[in-house]
Order: sequence, then structure tokens, then C-alpha cells
Amino acid sequence: MKRFLLAFLIIFVLASPITTFADVLFDPENQFYTEHSDKCVYLGRSFYTNGANGSVSVKNAPDLKSELYRTENNEIVYIEFSCLYDGEYWGLIPYNPSFGIEKSGWVRMDELLVLYDYVSFEEEYIDEFYQYKGDYKEIKEAKSAIVWSWPGSGNARYTLNDMAIEQVHVSYAFKDEQGREWGFVPYLYGDRNFWICISDPVNRDIPAFKPASEPVKWKTDTIHTEIEKTDNSMIIIIAVLVGALVLGTAVLIKVIWKPQKESMKKED
Repeated sequence: MKRFLLAFLIIFVLASPITTFADVLFDPENQFYTEHSDKCVYLGRSFYTNGANGSVSVKNAPDLKSELYRTENNEIVYIEFSCLYDGEYWGLIPYNPSFGIEKSGWVRMDELLVLYDYVSFEEEYIDEFYQYKGDYKEIKEAKSAIVWSWPGSGNARYTLNDMAIEQVHVSYAFKDEQGREWGFVPYLYGDRNFWICISDPVNRDIPAFKPASEPVKWKTDTIHTEIEKTDNSMIIIIAVLVGALVLGTAVLIKVIWKPQKESMKKED
């Protein structure tokens, strides 16, 4: 029994870095993106469709006349990347079968309205941001923290557990009019770009002093946190880690089962 427990712990340790390294942003499966990736910028934002004729055309590539499908106005779409092509900005809707999107496609950005989000909040309050120099004392003592879309959103999304708290890193902070200190977390365990209230981490009833405003036209000069794309070196690292896991597992199986086989022979 002890051998099995030891094996499980070692395999868990070997597998942990794979999860960490694998949780990165991979290139979408779209030919136009592949050919123009150097001109594409990561957005990762949600928009309302707002076409002049009541719907929006989604194409496999901006340079094609044919369309994949049309989306009625006032539908929410997620734009992963934007690209300036032939004087117009286009946005890529990624493949997502969970939401009925069977193939990635491009839509003109001027036919969309961006929903208020953490980027919108940054645009309004970036002059009030400052470098966080605290020691995370409040959230460490609470061993928990509420995740918010932005300070004052009124949208308490979920709660971080004590294990996640140990990995929290605040890139910059903000104080609201009531003196509450908020911290922006660019990444944690697969989630990106959220806020926590450092001075009152577990209070789900913080008033919505900054609710979302109406959707507006997207601005191409938006300031926001960039997320780096993966490259070949990252893929190699992942492959090496997977190989190490497989090899380590094989060695453990041999180590565990060999004594058992010898014990069985003795019994015979």
C-alpha cells in the first residue's frame, strides 16, 4: 500500500509541471491566421453583433467574398484575435463546439460593440493604478478570495481556495473611494485578467459602484494586458515533460511490481 501511495505522489509531481506549461494560448486553426499571425493581436474580449442590416457576416478569411454563416444582431461573440487587413480591422471568432461554433471565422470589427470588461475599466482608471507593494496578508489570513471581473462590477464570479491563494500574484493595484484596495491578477490556474479585493477578500456583498456601461465601438488603441502565444520551444518543453512522465511511470511500475513478483515466487 505504501508503495502505491509513493508512486501516486511521484506521478502527481511529474505531471504538475505539464499542466502548468500546457496551460498557454495556442494558435487557432485558421489558415488566414496562420498566414498573417505576425499582424494579429490578441484581444480575448466579448462583443455584441451590430451589423447595419440586422446581421453580421462571418467569413473563413477577410479576403474572401463568400461567408461561412451570418449572425443576427445582439448576439454575444468572443473575439480572440484582431487583424488589420486592407484598411479594415477584422476579429477572429474561435472554434468552440460548446457554443455551436464548428469553424473559426472572421468578422469586421466595425460591426461589433465591445462589452464593458476589465479592459474598459483599465481605460477609465489606468491613471489611478499603482504597483502593489503589500505582502498579501489579508488574503493569506482569509485563505480565500472572491474573484471579480473588475472593481465595483457587482459580479462576484467564484471563490479562490487556499491552494490557489498561495499562487496569487498581483501585477498592479487600485483603491476605490471607500479606501478598499483591489489587485489585478493577470493569470492563475487557467483564468486570466481578474480582480480581487485585497483588503476585503471574502466579502461577496461589496456594492456595485462601477456597473457595466452600455456596449460601445471598439477602439484600436486599447491598452490592456497582453498574453503571450506559445512557440515551438514551449511545445518541445511539454513533449519533454510528457516523455519524463511516461518514463518515470514505467520505472515506478517496475520498482513496485518487482518485489511483489519475488514475494509470489517465494510463496510458491
